[in-house]
Amino acid sequence: MGRGKKIVDIELVVDEAIVLIEEGGVEEFSTRRLASRLGISAMTLYNYYENRGAILRETLKRSVGLLWNGLSSEVAAWRARGGDAIGAYRILADHLLGFAKARPRLCRFVLTECAGDDWTVLDAQIEKACGDSEPGLRSEELRRDIYLFELMVFALALKVIGGGETPERFVELVDEGYSLLLKRHETAAA
Repeated sequence: MGRGKKIVDIELVVDEAIVLIEEGGVEEFSTRRLASRLGISAMTLYNYYENRGAILRETLKRSVGLLWNGLSSEVAAWRARGGDAIGAYRILADHLLGFAKARPRLCRFVLTECAGDDWTVLDAQIEKACGDSEPGLRSEELRRDIYLFELMVFALALKVIGGGETPERFVELVDEGYSLLLKRHETAAA
């Protein structure tokens, strides 16, 4: 770890940060461990990032992108089979469960960090991924029900990750939540 060594590709910092989070969770993430993986000193990281929080913010942005990766095409396939815009939120739940099972620590990082952040940013990404072309035209009641459904799905995903729920029970509870909150809006939104 030579003094003055530079990072050739700044994207590697976020790539390795994601790997560290996937291996040990955000609780085990440190700039010292990250620098060691990159073969540089921890001080070199601070030439590129102000602090640990700045690295985690960039890592969160990329991780959210990984979470949504493929969702738009899943929704497009749903819509091509005649599925409606509201039903796309059920596709979101299935997609989230798949991500939670495949990358549990990264999913926990995304869901917990986004919960403490500005939810409207995440909500706009969800609306875009679910193919909602006119979210501003939704009734307040529909917006509230979608928000409650999203919160329920995210909380259930965290329960699956933590072992408090099974994936099968996740599906049952999401189906019930969808029926109670969103199903009645299907025809009204079509």
